[in-house]
Amino acid sequence: MLTSVIPNLPDEMARLEELGNSGFVLGFGLRFGRPYFLLNRYPQAWTELYEQQNFMLGDPVSAWALTNTGTVRWSEIREPDPRDIFAKAHRYGLKYGATMVTMQGGKRSYLSLARHDRELTDTELLILQSKIDLWATLFAKAHNSLTDTELEVLAQLAGGLKQSDAARKLKISVSTLKTRLDSAQRKLGAANALNAVALAIRHNLI
Repeated sequence: MLTSVIPNLPDEMARLEELGNSGFVLGFGLRFGRPYFLLNRYPQAWTELYEQQNFMLGDPVSAWALTNTGTVRWSEIREPDPRDIFAKAHRYGLKYGATMVTMQGGKRSYLSLARHDRELTDTELLILQSKIDLWATLFAKAHNSLTDTELEVLAQLAGGLKQSDAARKLKISVSTLKTRLDSAQRKLGAANALNAVALAIRHNLI
């Protein structure tokens, strides 16, 4: 999916790894507290602790990202930190960081980067905000680009029909149905047909 959203993907990922030398997280299409797509490059040990302890509840960065747009350094966030999450993150190299949030198509997308050595500069923050703005726009376009015929196929499969039965009901050949389904899978970034149907349902496309 990222290849259809982020131009020059390898170079951009390398740049994010350079600027976020302690890791980064990139999320698109936040809805009901969950992103449609999430790329987490934070240290695995920190990610495991974060999930085990359910740090999402009480995380000042998450609280800020859910209620604001724009850019903020973590050191500037004034949200309460009752679980001392910032101090715990420091032990894993996430000593300095910044978060950028943008709203496209009524949904939030965000980018957070962490460093172990210094704050990100104003220029770096401006560049990163422009990147997430662009990528979120491209994500919204890709996400909304399913055709009516592709949605029809997904809807039939969501109703429990086999591909052959769905093709017969839609009065198309099985090969045509598979072509439309393959296209929908690519646009949704789905691993397979079942995943494509699940994603379409989850995001109220069908």
